[in-house]
Amino acid sequence: MPGYSDLIERALRSPELLQKLVPTDILDRELWRIVRDAPDAALAGSAVIADGEKFALVRGALLNALDDLDGGHRIFQDAAGDLGAYWHGVMHRREGDFDNARYWFRRAGALPFFGALHGRVAGHSPDQAKQGNWDPYLFTGQCEQARFGDEDLLRELRAVQRAEFDVLLDYSWRQSVAP
Repeated sequence: MPGYSDLIERALRSPELLQKLVPTDILDRELWRIVRDAPDAALAGSAVIADGEKFALVRGALLNALDDLDGGHRIFQDAAGDLGAYWHGVMHRREGDFDNARYWFRRAGALPFFGALHGRVAGHSPDQAKQGNWDPYLFTGQCEQARFGDEDLLRELRAVQRAEFDVLLDYSWRQSVAP
């Protein structure tokens, strides 16, 4: 981990984190309240926040991972730039609004972390491994199929979802704190 705060580390250790592709309730209400209400400095720990707007995405990411899609949405919809658009797409995919997710992924375009993400998920997903790079549309389509009854890939999709989150959180963290 890239020097996350104790609070972020605590959230990431939750065994149920990101196990639902389309969650319906907040995962851990105590941890969720702490993340939601923590001042930025507590969320950052010893790291120095260099870009407050991008650091907000870190909080939104954690809320989203704790299955507070509305809380994440409030942050992502106000975020400028491609990174915010990508997180917005992730939130809508988890919400089950797949067309809206695709819209936000189109707005985000290809991002610098796609290569690292592709390498990370290739071991979990033969379909992603066949692609030349990370394909959020493929993953969204697979999540959509699972949502509507095709449960054969659920284990794979959970692993890919967690890998996507880990790479995207790491990238967001590195974009928002001082080196």
